[in-house]
Amino acid sequence: MATWGLWYYKWNGSGYEVLSDWTDQKFDYIIVTDGGEGGTEGKTTKYSGPGYTNGYNDAGELIEKIENQWLSGRNYIVEIPYFYVPPSGGKKARPQNYWLGWIDGAAAWGSSRLKGFYWSLENIRYIQAGELSRYTIEAIWGRIMENRREYGQNYQFIWIPSLRSLFVSRRFSSEQDVLEAVAYETDVPNIANYFNKVFIQPGYYFANKKIPNRENETKKILLEHGIVYTYNLLVNILRSIHKFMPSNVSIEMEVDGDLNYQANWEYACDYVKAQRDALGYLWSDRAYYFDTEEITVD
Repeated sequence: MATWGLWYYKWNGSGYEVLSDWTDQKFDYIIVTDGGEGGTEGKTTKYSGPGYTNGYNDAGELIEKIENQWLSGRNYIVEIPYFYVPPSGGKKARPQNYWLGWIDGAAAWGSSRLKGFYWSLENIRYIQAGELSRYTIEAIWGRIMENRREYGQNYQFIWIPSLRSLFVSRRFSSEQDVLEAVAYETDVPNIANYFNKVFIQPGYYFANKKIPNRENETKKILLEHGIVYTYNLLVNILRSIHKFMPSNVSIEMEVDGDLNYQANWEYACDYVKAQRDALGYLWSDRAYYFDTEEITVD
């Protein structure tokens, strides 16, 4: 079994800030990615410009921080940041040449502790939605393979897409409708072969968790259309993932700081129980999202 844990930093416009408060090797691989208020999927990672050299230098600067200041001696996987924030606001995809430069720069600056790359885009249907080409994924995977050969490192390529981007994409009329969408309306079956591991975010914990100090308020609605994310639906979603997705696909285990509120414990435990009910066993490879605080990991 191997485990991957998410570890967060952000670029504040003039320098880097560490967001996660743990540094020991709790997982086999630490996935270093940006985050924080208003920033995910690259939006709070430094973006110096659109070119190959910009990506190369931005990655090198980040790798220096990871290896010499933040996670000295730890095995890690570094993100490939997807979005950036233009001067006009909003978000845009970084150019492909930037991503190729980023991969080359990270590999050139990284030591043997760099174990691979994390595709930070969480949307599970960008190719089907026409926002991303399959050629782009092929090109990125090819560049990672080139750096594998050049540096003699068995770099991994990891993706952790979210089912929420599927759930909010259209109206669902029933649980069966949801299950058919999981089976047939994501990019995963078409591009999973370009990744070593894909960990789908089920979103169950966040759809159901109780809000501390607001006992009667929950996030019960799954799709904004009246479909409730029940435990039975979670089990059937895991069955669909197992049946219709390639063998390198499993799930991300999800909690946040509200796990310390006892009413939410059962929703965290359900991720383990549901795997046993759906498959008869636990997936051997798992990624973990747990917010930024060490106490939540523990």
